This record gives sequence, C-alpha cells and structure tokens, in this order.
Amino acid sequence: MRSLPSLLSPQRAQGSLLVLLLICFGFFPTLWAQVADPSAVAAADTAQRVTGLDTLVVYKAADSLSYSLRTRYMNLYGSGELQYRTIKLSADRVAINWDTATLTAEGREDTVGTFSGLPILNDAGEVYDGFRISYNFRSKKGKIDRGETELEGGYYHGSKIKKVAKDVLFVSSGRYTTCDLDHPHFYFMSPKMKVIPGDVIVAEPVFLYIADVPVFALPFGVFPNRSGRRSGIIAPAYGEDARLGRYFSHFGYYWAISEYLDLASAFDWYSQGGWGNSTLFRYKLRYEFDGSIAASVNRRHQGEEGDPDRTEQRDYNIRVVHNQTIDPTTNLGVNFSFMSGGFYRNFSQNLEDALRQNVVSNATLTKSWVESNRSLSVTVLRDQNLISGNIVETLPSVSFTQGTMFPFKGLGGKGHWTETIALSYRGTGTRQRQKIATQVDSVFRNNELQTVTEFERTTTQSLDQGIQLSIAPRLGHFTISPSLRFSDTRTFTDRRTPVLNRADSSVVYETSRPTRSSGMLAAGLSTSTRVYGILQPNMLGVTALRHTLNPTVSLNYVKQVYGTSLGPSSFTAALNVQNIFEMKYQPSDTAKEEKIQLMNVAANLNYDFRAKEFPLSVLTVTYRTAIGRLFDFSASTIYNFYVFDRQAGRRINKLLIDEKGYLADLTNFTLSLGTSLRGDRAAGSSTPAVQQTPAEQSPVDLMQGFYQTGDPDFSIPWDLRLNMTFSQSQADPRNKIRSASLQAQLSFNLTSQWKIEASGNYDLIRKQIAAPNIRVSRDLHCWIMNFNWIPIGPYRSYRLEIRVKAPQLADLKLTKQGSDRGVYY
Repeated sequence: MRSLPSLLSPQRAQGSLLVLLLICFGFFPTLWAQVADPSAVAAADTAQRVTGLDTLVVYKAADSLSYSLRTRYMNLYGSGELQYRTIKLSADRVAINWDTATLTAEGREDTVGTFSGLPILNDAGEVYDGFRISYNFRSKKGKIDRGETELEGGYYHGSKIKKVAKDVLFVSSGRYTTCDLDHPHFYFMSPKMKVIPGDVIVAEPVFLYIADVPVFALPFGVFPNRSGRRSGIIAPAYGEDARLGRYFSHFGYYWAISEYLDLASAFDWYSQGGWGNSTLFRYKLRYEFDGSIAASVNRRHQGEEGDPDRTEQRDYNIRVVHNQTIDPTTNLGVNFSFMSGGFYRNFSQNLEDALRQNVVSNATLTKSWVESNRSLSVTVLRDQNLISGNIVETLPSVSFTQGTMFPFKGLGGKGHWTETIALSYRGTGTRQRQKIATQVDSVFRNNELQTVTEFERTTTQSLDQGIQLSIAPRLGHFTISPSLRFSDTRTFTDRRTPVLNRADSSVVYETSRPTRSSGMLAAGLSTSTRVYGILQPNMLGVTALRHTLNPTVSLNYVKQVYGTSLGPSSFTAALNVQNIFEMKYQPSDTAKEEKIQLMNVAANLNYDFRAKEFPLSVLTVTYRTAIGRLFDFSASTIYNFYVFDRQAGRRINKLLIDEKGYLADLTNFTLSLGTSLRGDRAAGSSTPAVQQTPAEQSPVDLMQGFYQTGDPDFSIPWDLRLNMTFSQSQADPRNKIRSASLQAQLSFNLTSQWKIEASGNYDLIRKQIAAPNIRVSRDLHCWIMNFNWIPIGPYRSYRLEIRVKAPQLADLKLTKQGSDRGVYY
C-alpha cells in the first residue's frame, strides 16, 4: 500500500498537477490587453511602462471591463477570459493591479450562497479548477484556494497552495484520489506538503481515508515527482500457509534505468519452506526492436534436515524474447524458454501453464527479395517435453527458396501457353539433435537389479534440395497442371544408444554413424474444375441457394534414380472433392443481403498402382460450418475399405465390397460443436479498453497469475459459451477408444453491480469434472471485489481481493488467499 500518487506505482509515473498549476503561472512574465476600449489600451501601455510587463495577453469579458488610470486597477466582469500562449484563464471575475503586479480570479456568489464562474485554468489541454487564484508577477509567488485538477485518472485537491519560490510550493490539506465523485469514497491526505516540481514531494504525515475514516497513516513521506517511469519499491503481499509458514511474496524493486530499459526483481520468503525470486529485464527502441529476459528461481522444502519425509523442490525458468525489424525485408524473432521439468507444475501461477506438458522455443531470421521472389530463413527450434524429459533441437535450419518465376513470360506473345511455364527451387540444410528417454532392463545399481531410464542421443545433419517445373494451361472449363520435380537428399547421423553390458550389468553406449543419400524424380499431372448449381426459392427471406462442386484428380509418379539403397518407384492417383453449400438471406426488401456458408464438405482418396498390398488408401471426409457466433460445427470421418481379420488382429488385403458386400468400415470419428451467445451491451456503456500487450504492461503486471484475468465487463448482462468434443477410434472393431468432453463458460449479472462467472470441463466418459473455476465480482464504483475459487483438483485454491480499479493504485488492496500448492502472489 502506498501513500501518495507519485509513489502509488513505481512503474507508472504520476506527477502532481497541483505542482504544475503554479508552474504555469511562472510563465507569465508580462501582461497586456486587447479590447475595443481605447482607455483600456492606454491603461495597458501605462501598466507595461510601470510594471515592466511587456508580453501580449488577450482578454475579454461578457459583461463589462473597467480600468482606473488613478489606481491602475483592471476588472473583468461576466465570463472573463484571459489568454497567454497555450494558457487560458476564465472566471466570472478577474482583477489585475498593475501597481503591485498581482492578479486575482474568482467566481460569483448568489443570494443563496452558491458560487458560479469559478476560475478555470487550461494549459495545453490540462484543466485546473480553484475557488480563488492569485499571483504576483514580480515575486513569482502565488496562491490557489481549494485547487483541483485531474490527470490520467487521478484527481488532485489542495485547500491552499502557495508558491513561495520559483520551484517551491507549499500545499495545505493536499488530497489525491482516483474516485471521480465530488465526495470521493477514498483519498490520501496530508495536512502539509512541500512540492519541488520535477523533483520530490515531502509530506507529513500521510493518511489513507476510506469513507472519510482514516485507516492507515505514515509519519512522513518523501516521494518522487517526475514524469515518466520511476524507480521504486514493489509493494509485497503477506500471509500464512499451513505447510510453509508465514510468507512474504513479490517484495522487490523496480529500476527505471532509462527511457529504453527497465528492470524489476521480486522475492518470496517462506518462514518454514524456502524462497523464490522472479526477475524481469526489458528493453525497447520504438520502430526498431524490443525484448525481455525473464528468470525465476524457486527453492522449497518441507520438513527438517534429516527427517525421512523431508521433500525438496528446486526449479528454474528462463525466458528470452526479442523482436527486431532490421530493415523492411529482414526480421528477427526470438522466443526461447529453458526450465526444469517441474517448474510449471510446482510454481506457475497460470493455470494453462500448469497444465502444459511441453515447451517449444524458437528463433527465426527471415530475409526476402521481393523483386526476384526469393527468400532466406534461418531457424533454431527447441521442443522440451516436461513429462519425459525428451528434447528435440534444430540447430539450425537454413532454407532458401526461389519462388515461382515465369522464364518465358512475354516471349511467345500475350496469352500464349508458354507464359504459364513456371520454375521454382527450394533448398534446406538442417542440423538436429535429439535426447530421447529409453529404458534399460536388468541394470545392477544400489545392490539390486533395476530398470533405469537413460537417454539416446542423436545428431543428424541433412541437406535437401528440390527444383520444380510446372505449367497450368486452361482447356475450356478445366485447368490442366503438369509438373516435374527433382530432389536430392543427403543425411549424416551420429547416434549413441544406451544398452546393457551383460558382463557386469552396467549401462554402456553403442555408437553408430549411418549415412544416406537419395535422388528422387517426380512427375505429376492434375486437373480441376468447378461446377455450380443455383436455386432461387425467394421464400422465408432465402433469395438463393448455391452448391459449388470442386473436384481435383491427380496422377503422380516417383522414381528413386540414385541413392544409398534404391527403393521401389511409386505411381499413385489422388481424388479430392470439395462441396460448398451457401445461402443468401434477405429478411426484408430494405435489409442488407447476407451470404451464409451452410456447409463445407471435403473428401480425399488415394490409390497406389505399384503397392502389392492395400493399394487403396483410407477415405477421409471433413465437415465444417460456422454460422456467425451462433453455431460452430466441425467433424471428420475416416473409412477403411479392407477386411479386418479377427484371428490375425489386423486388416488383410481383401476388399469389404468383395467379401462382405458393403463398401467400408468407419474407423475414426471426431465431432466438435460450439455456440456462443450473449446479451446486448447495456445502453450508454463504453467498450472496455484493449488489454495491454506484454511490452506495454508493467513488470508487476507480468508477475501476476491465476486470478489476474482483467476486470469483468458489467455492461454485458450474460454470456454463454459451450463446446462439446467427441472422438471414437476403432481400427480394431472389437476395441473402441472414446473420449468426450463438455466445456462451458457462463457469466451473468445478478444486478448491475454483481457478476458471477464459471468455467469448467466435464469428461463425459469418466464422468469427472476437470479444471472448474468460479469468480464472483462486485463493482464498488472506484473499487472492485473479486472472489476466485478452484474448488477441486491439484490446483485447488481460492483468492478474495478488494482493490482500487485504477492501475496506478494496483497495490492498494485487501487480499485473503489459500492454495494447496502454496503458490501465492
């Protein structure tokens, strides 16, 4: 919890606008007038000679203007306005004494004691309000009675503000809040404040008021008062865990190194269970590059040293992100993660990460030459399985592509078939390393025979090149596409495999270095067309129905012309058929006609003329449709044309149509159904702000976890999302493998200030609930209450939080939480 706006968030700068208010007055070196009254002009000239004020100031009044040559007093009555450069001052009454070089602006009181026309100062769009504003141009001192202003969602108030020197202000009864009510629900208050603009604010004492009741106090405070990001302490949270004892979490420091760099580091301490640290370093140069390096280290233990049931957890996580536009055609992207296998499971504060089983890291450099249609890419890839420990790395893969070019374009005349002759080239060089877990039986360890897990390590280097010639002339309604492709592949492998040494039952490694090379020649011919069927019923708002049939037939011949071991050639045919069903809908003559895709059905089938067994492939059919947000449907089916032999436990080379009189067996079926429904947004409500990207978030934001999902949108009365998935595999008809689940997300408003949200997954086969999450929220105007609860499972936890909505006061909150894993934030 912090005490003043300039300290409320180390990473979010809040300057005191009360400071700026009188700084603006310091820019008034002189004053002059522009009116139609000749006496006023003469008075202004006289004032300039007497006071030394020689800078032009424009002023006017709706009612009247008076100037006394004897007393040198000027008064503006009725909506008086005064302007100097970017500064505008308006008030019902403005008085200027040219002898003393003082200015006073105030409002007008009516017969019932209500004031109107109070002074308002606008400096380049920043507005300042006060009950009374006065300033002395000679001494550069001024005073604001009951001054108020707003900046970036923060509201500032001071009962009296005195400028006693060029860069020194004294504020009496200074108050700051983010509540926009005239009588705010909460505020920070200090009876005495000394403000040095652009430097610091010194206050003594500082009080936090909630509902006008003081709830927290500090004897004094010294706070930075600079614009932009500021260094400072990251406010911690504290509590108690049954296993780990008292804890103190995310206590740290934020360092704004420069406008391009920052660093945040936060620590967790557990009185009985260890410690943890999370550190984030970020950098950004706009339009050039940006990135971050994040590292987390955690050490946990339960039990005392020497206890037989003592457990220890030691995990780490390092993530490197870098994005750079080197030039318009060259880009670099890096996203790498290195972590221990148990980090997500033991310490992650994000539910999706906690359930993740692998981590994929990559870095890619791309370069393109638009004029010649060429491109080059260099990729580094790392895939780490967090369960088995298997790692697959590509270090690196270099690929060069010459895109399709037309070497004979323009040589045979416009429209000649030779213009469709196309050439392309692709070459890829790859170095890959694999570490795969394997089990070795009967290993003698710890005075007994065991089955141990070791890792097979393989390094493979390969070069794959290919050049293709194609042509696509049109013959009436058909497109004919013959092609010819040659490819060359060379592979060099170094493999170390763990095996059992039977002499002493130990593990030894066998080394092998196989090499392979092959040259493949492929020729293909494909043809396709489109057939349309249209029906115009013009009833029930349906103006037209259209069916598009798009069949493609292709023949492919592949021959290995050289290589380490020559394989047989293949000659295959493929059939692909796509059906698109669409509808045009117009509910009335004045309504806009809508185009709706009813269904997209595609099927593909292959036949190998050279195969000795099973020349006919399986038939795969896919179905897909999406009707707005109302309904999503996708499915796929796989059919096998061959007989399943129950005695052999596999399919044999006999067609079902010949043996059993029907065409095929359904072996796989998947189905996904989804819908999304919600009520209309409440009238007059604004669209929620776009969520910040990681580059825009503060370091504290990036350290949040399970429950930091953003504030709920109370303007949407209800929202329902349902998704059902089902799959069945029966390659062996006697053994059907099924999975089915229902995912649901529901949110609704009990009232305009209460919202309940729930999400979960139900396994329809096992009849179990997985990953349920319930959140109850209450809008408290400038505050919000969130209660999050995961009632069952390994991530069972709860968190009750009441906090200020404004991001600059994100750490002003009251929190109560519990977690089975002992993970808090």
